[in-house]
Amino acid sequence: MSNRRRIAIGVSSVCGLAVVAVSTMNLFSSGTAAHAVDLHATPVAAVGAAPAATGKSGTAQVDTLITVLTPAIPAQGKAPARPAGTETMHGTGVFDFGRQIGRIDLVTAKGGMEEVLTPASVYLRLAAAAPNAATSAKGWERMDIVRSSDGNLVSGGATDPAMTFAMLAGVGGGAGAGGGAGAESGAGVESGVRFVGQDQVRGVPVAHYQGTLDLQRAADAPPAAGVRPADAAAVKQGLSNAAKAFSTTKVPFDAYLDEQGRLRRFVSVFTFALPGPAKTVVQVTSATELFGFGTPVTVSAPASAPAVGAAGTATGAGAGASGAGTAPGAVGTAAGGASGTSHSATTTPPAHPSSPTGTHK
Repeated sequence: MSNRRRIAIGVSSVCGLAVVAVSTMNLFSSGTAAHAVDLHATPVAAVGAAPAATGKSGTAQVDTLITVLTPAIPAQGKAPARPAGTETMHGTGVFDFGRQIGRIDLVTAKGGMEEVLTPASVYLRLAAAAPNAATSAKGWERMDIVRSSDGNLVSGGATDPAMTFAMLAGVGGGAGAGGGAGAESGAGVESGVRFVGQDQVRGVPVAHYQGTLDLQRAADAPPAAGVRPADAAAVKQGLSNAAKAFSTTKVPFDAYLDEQGRLRRFVSVFTFALPGPAKTVVQVTSATELFGFGTPVTVSAPASAPAVGAAGTATGAGAGASGAGTAPGAVGTAAGGASGTSHSATTTPPAHPSSPTGTHK
């Protein structure tokens, strides 16, 4: 089974057809910055230094939104035509940058999904599996990042902050702090990154940068300081998997940095082709916001969790734990039209102020 089909299965198996209220979108609203943020660095240096600057805060609250946009699929043989569809997954939680562990609670059409994120694995279960303390340790399944076809960049329903930081190693040029006062005011592109302008994220003034990173370059980059060798190896393999799985290794992104150089919002766009003669291209936009820095985080990996298949499908997600081959219908779901499910049949994605798709065409 192709990596791209596995991504489709992984994405759809976690989200089903997630229903996110319109108010969720307001969490990602933007506005005019109250005062200018100047990091006294070139665009590529500012973005490259963001992971280390953010990590100094120790912990943060996390808000994620993944939007999967599938164009209309024409009839093929006995397969009927399917209208365009949009699926969304919204997650909230916390992350500990030092311990490299976090928790995300996803909103899905099937009642919600809990995830524990670590560099080597993501642990998943239905939220309904833990109604009280007596069952709080039960119902978990484990997806190892090295076995995930996309390195769990999107198939788990949320992009791990640690993987976001690792991806930024794929930004072109060096990560030094060159430049001087006012360096960000230039509108030109340097090593694939440019300063867009001033903005706000959750009322905090930020500098908005836009560029393109390379997943293979990120995979080949040396690990960040302080990362355990085993974790670094898992991240490297995950990024290598993603570089092969998506339509291109190039990932357009928007990064929003506060006056301390911390990453406040990161939006990235991935594409992959569904199997079949139509070669339908699916677009996945992942937006992550970090806020509430210093929030206490008490998260630990489940002591017992059986491994799930390479596609990242968990039984709690409704696809069967034995791997991608057990859920052929899930590809249709990601394409916006599996039988027995409902979806938004529209060619226009939901209002998403964070989405960079309009400026990366």
